[in-house]
Amino acid sequence: MSTTTSISRRQTAFRLDKELLFYLRRRASLQNKSLNAFVEDVLYREVQTDMEGWPVLKNRIEPSEELRAMQVSRPFTAEEMAADDRLAYILSK
Repeated sequence: MSTTTSISRRQTAFRLDKELLFYLRRRASLQNKSLNAFVEDVLYREVQTDMEGWPVLKNRIEPSEELRAMQVSRPFTAEEMAADDRLAYILSK
């Protein structure tokens, strides 16, 4: 999967070893890619076979009213569900 075909992105942060980060930046530069694009490509290649069985969510899935009414330690907000497609998918079951 190419990083240019992804529709939505979520910002995240990682703590990386300084030496590893140096080599990641170097490899990204050699491939004329940003560090973000390079790391995303590496990660996609690593999990590609696992992802083949994952459901593909093309449209936003709204959880049923029954699930929304269920009490958890705290209810999920609409913003939390909108920010996490997998959460919305699980709650829609």
